Amino acid sequence: RGIKDKAYLLFKKEQKPLHFTQVAQLIGPQTLVQTVHNELIRDERFILIGRGIYALSEWGYKPGTVKDIIIEILKQEKRPLSKEEIINEVLKQRLVKKNTILLNLGDKEYFSQTEDGKYFLRNGRSIA
Repeated sequence: RGIKDKAYLLFKKEQKPLHFTQVAQLIGPQTLVQTVHNELIRDERFILIGRGIYALSEWGYKPGTVKDIIIEILKQEKRPLSKEEIINEVLKQRLVKKNTILLNLGDKEYFSQTEDGKYFLRNGRSIA
C-alpha cells in the first residue's frame, strides 16, 4: 500500500480530522512529512479543512476555499444570512478562525449586505 492508502486507513481508524504532520508520525518514523502532504492534496478522498488539517470527504466535508463554502451556504439558504449564521455554518465545514470568515465576507465583489447587516450574494454570483 502507498502513503495515501495508509493515510486513508489511519483516518478511518482515528475518526477525526488530523494535521498532515500527525498523519506522517502515525504512519511511521520513516514517513516523510512533505510526501504525506503532497499525497493528501492530490487525493479526492481528503479535504483540507484548516491550516494543514485534513478530513475525509466521506465525512461530509466539501472541497473549496472558505469563500466557496460561504457562497454555497448562501445559495442553499436562498435568503440573506446574519454574520453569526454564516460563521456557524462555515465552522461546520472548516476549522478556521472567525476572522478568516469575516475577511472573506468583506469581499465586495462577491458579497453585499442588507440594511440590517445580513449578507447575500452580489449579482447572483456563483463559484467560478
